[in-house]
Parts: sequence; structure tokens; C-alpha cells
Amino acid sequence: MSKKRRAESPIISAIERLLLTQDTVTSGDVAEAAHVSRQAAHYQLSAMAARGEIEHEGAGRGSRYHRRALLTFRYKLDGLAEDTVWAEEKAELRRRDLEILDNPLLLPLLNFTFTEMVNNAIDHSRGSDLDVRWYVSEEQVVFEVIDDGIGVFRNMATERRLPTEYDAIGEISKGRQTTAPEAHSGLGIYFTSRMTSRFVLTSGHLSWIVDSHQDDVAVEWLENERLGTLVRCEFDANTTRTPLEAFNTISMSDRPGKLRSNVRVSLFERGENFVSRTEAKRLAAELEHYAEVEVDFKGVGQIGQGFIDELFRVWQSAHPNTRLLWKNTNPAIDALIRLTLER
Repeated sequence: MSKKRRAESPIISAIERLLLTQDTVTSGDVAEAAHVSRQAAHYQLSAMAARGEIEHEGAGRGSRYHRRALLTFRYKLDGLAEDTVWAEEKAELRRRDLEILDNPLLLPLLNFTFTEMVNNAIDHSRGSDLDVRWYVSEEQVVFEVIDDGIGVFRNMATERRLPTEYDAIGEISKGRQTTAPEAHSGLGIYFTSRMTSRFVLTSGHLSWIVDSHQDDVAVEWLENERLGTLVRCEFDANTTRTPLEAFNTISMSDRPGKLRSNVRVSLFERGENFVSRTEAKRLAAELEHYAEVEVDFKGVGQIGQGFIDELFRVWQSAHPNTRLLWKNTNPAIDALIRLTLER
């Protein structure tokens, strides 16, 4: 589905949100979620089915729609190895001689992202089963990795003693955040989200979306609950991305061996404004692992002086080996930061 159609149609957006938490939808489900008539919902579902984006099953009251997958696989997580899974599924994809795979940049991206997401399910989910689905069109190749475990955000919140699962998204977005530090760097999700054209991580009532088309991230609240975790990775057919470009977002060429990160402030927002030093402390947690951190204020209209003072003066003074930068500030926020640094 193109970005344009997704952005322009609230009904399509509602269908996509529903399909993050359930395998099939009805016209009634969509009508309720999008606040439209059943006729309008049915029309959009039928149009998507005609384009081959979803499939229709059943009749009458049993009529439902689901995504049309090219390939589906189910595995037992116990004893599973991600490289074995990828070898099997890559062979199946190649066997179909898909034109989209003629792009030589796609397979290296798929190799990294697919194995990382399957490995996360194996090592962290505490589930029993793993489902993998592939959706392929002329425009894009998409895979979903779905487990029936504890849920990525709940797991992170519990292990890191975070106040809410929402806070877990902010931590994951920093990179180097993992519930198994002895076995993982915590960078798998971070890098994967930057290699895809669109990355969706869904668990419980929350969905974290990283959209490269819009150069933006979003967190959505879902009315229905996703048990376990669903990861959806979308790649444009004409992608020019490479794994190296993603790795470079967190490495510093001018300081060999050091790490760089980007933190989106809006992911840590509470209420309308940032007025609490506590919020600044939560955002800055473990940023001392990095040599340089770019604090991104995109989408933030107002900020509290206490937040700015705690982050850019107090925390920065206590961690001189980490350099804090900022971007996407409006004139008011930019002035507040500069006045704080001049104190």
C-alpha cells in the first residue's frame, strides 16, 4: 500500500491498525474503528481486495478480510535458530523468481533485519510459537514476525523497572537497550528500524512506527490488544538503503570506536508540555554510553525550563564525555536552550 493512500484515507488507516492486533476484520469492525458507515467500510475493503492488498473470505455475516500473504510459516521457538529459518525462507523467495529481488540492495537488508527480528523472538519473547508472513508486490516486499510471548514493551518495562510500557518505546528508540545485555548489544531493533522503508513494532495496546518516507516516528494507541509481539518490516522495491548507512547513524567517523545516537523527545512526552526534571532524567538514562547524542525536538511545541536545565546543564555537566546536540527546535525552544547554556 502506498504512503499516499495510507495518509489520505482514515478508513485505510483504521484497517491497518486493526490488522496489527487481529488477523481478520469485518465491515463492522472497520466502521466502528473509523467512525464511518458499514457501506463506506465495505467499499474500502472491497477496493483493497480488488487491488490484491487483502483477501475476502466467507459470506453474509461470516464475511471477513485478511492480508494476502505470499508465504506463511510457523515454527516452534524452542531450539529454533534464526539462520536456519532465514535460509529456508530465502530459498522459498528465490524459488518464486520474484522480480523485486532483482534489486541487489534488498537481500542484504533482509538478511540483517529478518535474522535480528527472529532472534529477538527466540531470545526474548518467552513464547512457544513463531509465525512469519511475507507480502510481495511490484512496489514493496514486507515481512511480519509474530510471536505469542510476553510482549516486547511489557518485557522491557518489567526488566528495566520502567513506569509504563510507553516508556519502553522511548528506551528502545535510543539503541543499546536490551533485556539480555550479556547476549545482545540492544541495537538490533534500532538498526532494523533504520534499514526499512517503514517499521512497525506492536505489542499490547501500543504500536511504534518509524516511517522513512516522512522522516518521522509515531506511537499509536490501539483499542484492541496484541498478545505477544508483531514486527512488520516494509521495504520499497527501489530502495537505495544499505546496512552500512544504518550502522553509520550510531557510529562517529571522527571519533573512532565511539558511538552516536539520536533521541526523539516526543517519545518521552507526558501531557502537553515538558515541565518536569524527572522527564529529562528518564530521557537521559544511559545516554552516557554514547560519545554524541542528537536530541530531536521535532513535533514538540513547548518545553519547560526545568526539563532543559536538567538535560543540557545538570546532566551534561555530570557527563562531560557525552556531547549533547539538538535539532528541529522552534525559536522559543532554541532560545531557552541557549540561555540555559549561557548561565
